[in-house]
Amino acid sequence: MNPLCLSEKNLRRMLAAALYLLPAAAFALDTGKIPPQEIAVYVQDMQTGRVLESHRADASMQSASVMKLVTTFAALRALGPDFSWQTEFKSEAPVRSGVLEGAVYWVGSGDPVFDQKDIQSVQQQMRERGIRAIRGPLVFDDSVWSSNGSADDFERDAGETFATPPSPHMLAYKVVWAKAVRNPLGDIAFETNPPLPGIAQQINVQSSAGLATNCTSLKNYVSAAYRSGVLYFNGKLPESCIGSEMFINMLDMDEFAGQSFTNQWRAGGGEMADGYRSGKTPVAAQTLAVHRSPPLSYVLRDMNKNSNNVIARSVFLTLGAQRGKGETVQSARAEVRRELVAAGLDDEALDLENGSGLSRRERATARMLGEMLTAAWKSPFRQAFIDSLPIGGVDGTLKSRFNDPSQTGRFYLKTGTLDNVRALAGYWLPADPAEGNPLSVVAVVNSKQAKQYLPQLDSVVAKAVYGSGKKDAK
Repeated sequence: MNPLCLSEKNLRRMLAAALYLLPAAAFALDTGKIPPQEIAVYVQDMQTGRVLESHRADASMQSASVMKLVTTFAALRALGPDFSWQTEFKSEAPVRSGVLEGAVYWVGSGDPVFDQKDIQSVQQQMRERGIRAIRGPLVFDDSVWSSNGSADDFERDAGETFATPPSPHMLAYKVVWAKAVRNPLGDIAFETNPPLPGIAQQINVQSSAGLATNCTSLKNYVSAAYRSGVLYFNGKLPESCIGSEMFINMLDMDEFAGQSFTNQWRAGGGEMADGYRSGKTPVAAQTLAVHRSPPLSYVLRDMNKNSNNVIARSVFLTLGAQRGKGETVQSARAEVRRELVAAGLDDEALDLENGSGLSRRERATARMLGEMLTAAWKSPFRQAFIDSLPIGGVDGTLKSRFNDPSQTGRFYLKTGTLDNVRALAGYWLPADPAEGNPLSVVAVVNSKQAKQYLPQLDSVVAKAVYGSGKKDAK
C-alpha cells in the first residue's frame, strides 16, 4: 500500500503496533517491577502541549473505573455542571377528606442520588396537599429509559453493592442501613432505614466488654444476611459500636423502593395500601410532589471520588435519554462519542459498554485519555472536572496514596481497579508556578499481577511526573 494513502489514524495504529513489538530495553521509562509490556503511560504539559512521557500510549488498555472520566467529560459537555434530575410523583385520583382515592405514580428520572431523606421530603409535600391516606398502590414509571444496559461477566458479584444496576427509581443505592441500639429491655437490637416492620429479625449478637473501645466499623464485629424473609445478625459487639451503622444489600430494586416509600409514609403517620407495580403514568395525572437533585457537578464529585458505579451508569444512561427516542444504551454510547468527536478527540480509540468501567469490554488508550484530560483542562467546565477527582493523600480512593508531604495535594487522579487492572488518570497540579506547569497524567497496568503492582504504579506515576523535566517546560 502506498503510505501516502494511509490516514493519520491508520498510521498511528501501525506505529502503535510497531512500538508494541519493540524490546523492553527500547523504553526509557523506568517501570520498576512492572514488565514494560504490561503498562501504558502518557504525561503531557497542558500549558505548552509538550508530551513529556509516552510509553505504549496507543496500546488498547482495559482501564477499569478510569473510564468514568470519559462519562464525566461527555456529561459536562452535553448537560453542563448545573444540570439536575427532576423526579415527580403524580396521581389522577381525587383527594377526598384527606384520602387519595387511587395510585401514586413514581415517575423515575434516573436520579442516582435520590435518598431516604428525599422520600421523606416528597411525602411532606404530599401531606401539605392534605393527603393523609393513599388507597391505591405505588406504581413505578420507568419510561425515561428503554433499557439500563449490562455489566457482563460479573455474575459472581451480583450481590455486591458495586454491581447494583442503575434504575430510573434508584433509591439510596438500594441498601438498607442497620443501626445497633439497645432496646427498652437493654438487649442489643437493630433499627433499619428504611423501616422494615414486615421483615423478622433473628439476632445472635453478644455484648463483649473485652473488645476494642473504638468502633472503626460495625461490620468488623457483626455480619448480616437476609434469607427466606428473615434478617439474621451474628457476632460479638463492643459497647462502643452501639449507635454505629452498617449497610446491607438485601432486596431487589422494586421491593426496596416499594417498601421504602410505603414504610416511610406509615412511619410519618399516614395510611397506605400494600403493593406496588410498574406502569405508565396517565396523561391526566396531576403532580403531587417534585424533587430536584443536586447539580451534576456535585453528583460527579461523589461518583469519581468514591468510584460509584451506580452514579456513573446512571449519568451514562441520562446522556442516552437526552437524545430522545431510541434504545437508551445505544444512544448513550453514541452521545459519548459525539461529545468526544466534537471536542476534537479520537473516539476510535474507545470501546464502551456502560460508561462506568465495571466492564470487561471497555477499553481506551493512554493517549486518548490524556488528550481528553487536556481538553477538559481547556474547557469552560475545568473546575467542575478537577473538583470531581480524588486528591492524593486527602480524600476519596486516593486518601492513603501519594501522601508523602512533597506529593500530598498535588495529584488529582481517578483510580481504576478490576481483576488484572490497576489504573490512574488525572492531573498533577503544582502548589505554585515555580514547581512547573500543570500536567495531565495517565498510567494503566493490565497484568495478572496487577494487584501486586499497586505501589509500583504509584511510583511510576511519581517518577514520570517528577522526572519529566516539567520545570524546563514552562
